[in-house]
Amino acid sequence: ENAAFVVEGDKAMVVSGDGEATCHVVVSDEQTGGTASVPISLTFEEPVPLEELLDLPEPSDAPHLENLEEHVETDFKVADDLQDDVQQLPPNGSAETEDNDTEQRSSEEEEVVPKIVAAGRMKALQLPAIVDKVIELSGKDRPNILYVGTASFDRTDKYNMVTKTFRERDCEIERLNVSEVDDDPPEEEMRQLVVEWADVILCSGGNTLHALLRWKEVGLDLLMKEASEKGTVMAGASAGAGCWFDSLHSDSLRPDNVKNSERIKSELDEDDLADWDYVKISGMGYINAMCVPHFDATGSNDVSRAEHAQEIMAEHPDAPAIGIDENAAFVVEGDKAMVVSGDGEATCHVVVSDEQTGGTASVPISLTFEEPVPLEELLDLPEPSDAPHLENLEEHVETDFKVADDLQDDVQQLPPNGSAETEDNDTEQRSSEEEEVVPKIVAAGRMKALQLPAIVDKVIELSGKDRPNILYVGTASFDRTDKYNMVTKTFRERDCEIERLNVSEVDDDPPEEEMRQLVVEWADVILCSGGNTLHALLRWKEVGLDLLMKEASEKGTVMAGASAGAGCWFDSLHSDSLRPDNVKNSERIKSELDEDDLADWDYVKISGMGYINAMCVPHFDATGSNDVSRAEHAQEIMAEHPDAPAIGIDENAAFVV
Repeated sequence: ENAAFVVEGDKAMVVSGDGEATCHVVVSDEQTGGTASVPISLTFEEPVPLEELLDLPEPSDAPHLENLEEHVETDFKVADDLQDDVQQLPPNGSAETEDNDTEQRSSEEEEVVPKIVAAGRMKALQLPAIVDKVIELSGKDRPNILYVGTASFDRTDKYNMVTKTFRERDCEIERLNVSEVDDDPPEEEMRQLVVEWADVILCSGGNTLHALLRWKEVGLDLLMKEASEKGTVMAGASAGAGCWFDSLHSDSLRPDNVKNSERIKSELDEDDLADWDYVKISGMGYINAMCVPHFDATGSNDVSRAEHAQEIMAEHPDAPAIGIDENAAFVVEGDKAMVVSGDGEATCHVVVSDEQTGGTASVPISLTFEEPVPLEELLDLPEPSDAPHLENLEEHVETDFKVADDLQDDVQQLPPNGSAETEDNDTEQRSSEEEEVVPKIVAAGRMKALQLPAIVDKVIELSGKDRPNILYVGTASFDRTDKYNMVTKTFRERDCEIERLNVSEVDDDPPEEEMRQLVVEWADVILCSGGNTLHALLRWKEVGLDLLMKEASEKGTVMAGASAGAGCWFDSLHSDSLRPDNVKNSERIKSELDEDDLADWDYVKISGMGYINAMCVPHFDATGSNDVSRAEHAQEIMAEHPDAPAIGIDENAAFVV
């Protein structure tokens, strides 16, 4: 009584006057000789074809749906060979297509493949941040988008939901319907759309097993792989997210995960609708992990996706899993990956087997990652560093790391061009008319400060070049790429040449000659990350990097860094090295400890390398996770040990020597 049936041309929808009343499709049931009455869902936000509405009670014609559980073990992998062979396409390596916004992918850039955006649920593909990432990866303002709604049985209500924001952005959208056996399109038509026309292939959620079976039957899986190798973005949500992985956690056997779901819901009671189990099925193999969409949700069987996935991981510990919250997306660009949050809170999670406990460890991926990092590194997030000293780090608080204290009383004047000759990457040598003063140090209060123009300008100015060679040393942050991205961002934007020297892990020890070439001969600036100072100083001492840094400094190289990478240049520093989450796998520690345990630590005064005769206090205007002010605690230490002054560095400042 309080509903209306609305027709617009050949399309129709329901408007509910009270939020509950709806309309119903009633048809004859040939099997029973009676009728079937199906309520029309109120989730339809736009009209759908009237013919499709009237067909709501009818099941799909795909024969495999009668015994879908028989296909749980089917192998759908077609792209697992791409995992070990991330490809660089030549400029314009993708097929030439008519440019619908007069903009081709840049001919100056190589394409990295595969490019994948895997969202946690279909509604997430309406969220601006996720839509922006899909469009960005396409390289066009208004990409050609091919919608593949097989998993949702090519229903228009799902098409409307998934493509809504892309249509609002004026993207050109085509549909490829292959859900029904009667819909099989000619292969040449599929090839033209999938391989030649599409910039983005956008797959709906729904029944993954049904979709993968149909794609295999019609050859769409192989065409998708061919498109991916040409640089096409492979995107989707839920089923359309999991299909790109080696395997996925699926609700394909849910009784109402069918074309005529409204009819099933109206005919079954709550107990029958909840009587189903998740299954692990094969995906197409683009990403070597199990995908768990809807990671933060509970199914209609009242079982948590996250908890059940961890049970599967414990039984089958052969590969990690990526859990995707409903409003997040996991983004892959070649061999790198990152998370895009649609609401600023949802994220993705790395789930791995824990050999020590026999269970699993689930680690949320930080939303502070502004750029993608190596996928292998992301999947390694739960793992601790291999440096033995981290097991008893407090035993090293009294270790003396001074190597440069002799420079304090003997500031050196280098002869003109006294620094090592290197290839000048911007045709500008340090002025031959000026003598170099050493040491040259820029010590910033926090890592983000090294993105601030005034501080970056000073580092570059001291180097004597417009585009200096910068050697990034991320030992304190355990050589994590997210920290590298943060610290070097503005320098990369200034076209500086940057190399990384990784020595955090014992297995990473580089040959001494390689270190010497980079540190002493090549670098104009040595740029050190924040993180765990004690760990960094111990590793530098173990591999001899501390002495090479001193030698570089004596030649005029700028010694720069932030937080730990600031304090290391001083006689001593005020350090949070014993903070429980100041470790490589910090996300795991934060997820496992409660607030009290995370706050149960003290600052310590440790030795630095001795370039500056003072104690450094980075983050001087901040308070630690132990709720203790840096400034106040440092002053307490000074009162107990008044032998030398201290330099407190506010987070957005730098102390320059």
